[in-house]
Amino acid sequence: MMQNVHKSISAKIILNFLLIFILTHCIALAQEGSVIEDVDILEKQKTVLTNNYPHVFRTVEIKNVQKLNSRQSKVFYEKGNQQYEAVVNSGRKDMLLVATSKVMNENEMPNIVMDAFKRSKYKNWNIEKTFEITTPYSSGFYRIDVSKKNKAQKKKKTKSLFYTHLGRYKKPPY
Repeated sequence: MMQNVHKSISAKIILNFLLIFILTHCIALAQEGSVIEDVDILEKQKTVLTNNYPHVFRTVEIKNVQKLNSRQSKVFYEKGNQQYEAVVNSGRKDMLLVATSKVMNENEMPNIVMDAFKRSKYKNWNIEKTFEITTPYSSGFYRIDVSKKNKAQKKKKTKSLFYTHLGRYKKPPY
């Protein structure tokens, strides 16, 4: 009789372990699929974005959504031939707008900003894209996306650098 009790307890322990194992893997898989969830949320909330930010989202074509972190997503969109990116707080129902970035040609970047970049430790990195950024709460600033190929790992490393209109380095706003 005592052996049956031990077998029963052992079976329960194994079953509990398997259940926890399966649940943790399901949660991990669900988190990996969060980008798709963001795209779905964005489609459902497009009217919210259009109503709250008509100057940004009324006449655009949304191309993609990329999750930046647990709270924010980046929305890639086009208006005519111009490319834009918007960062929104995706954890909120109203998708609060954090910043809007307009892709610009490198030669349109103010000289003072380019001079600051050329004096930075990233001056030997390749410039991928340049942006003019506006936020609902501050004056405009600029972003330079740079990359450098890591020879040891054969992988491209990228970084976004932010500058004020006076060429001062600015902490990333997102």
